[in-house]
Amino acid sequence: MKRILILFAFVAFSLSAAAQSPFRGFFQPVTADQFTADKALTGTLLIRPEFTIAGPVFKPVFIDGKFSAFETSIVSRIGFGASYSLYKLVNGEPYNVYSFAAQLSLATQERPNMGILVTASAFDFYGLSPSFGIGYDFVKDSPAKANWFLMFGSNITF
Repeated sequence: MKRILILFAFVAFSLSAAAQSPFRGFFQPVTADQFTADKALTGTLLIRPEFTIAGPVFKPVFIDGKFSAFETSIVSRIGFGASYSLYKLVNGEPYNVYSFAAQLSLATQERPNMGILVTASAFDFYGLSPSFGIGYDFVKDSPAKANWFLMFGSNITF
């Protein structure tokens, strides 16, 4: 039930995005004509879709209720959602300076299958931005302290 509610919330957020001005062209690439003359140097904040590929994921392990270590997995999660991104014009082309995103997290190798993820990313290297984030998995009959994780990875902001 939680999964359906979260999915519904992201769909509703995406649909409402198309009706507001900062969301203009939400599913279209950022172009130079979206910048006004006074915003070209200072930048423009836009709501954009974002996709994350998590590199190392660090999840706490508890034995008998006590923290013992971090379990590490590599490229075990992907995420998708919406970001609040600052864009500037560099040589007439839009450049993503930084972004903050709220995303659904889907595990590819481990239990559970879904969670939420909040990421921050900066810079733009050939379309990818290094990022870090914190997330929470929805695992039935599991203590909350064992469900959070840290991740580092790459974001693609569209």
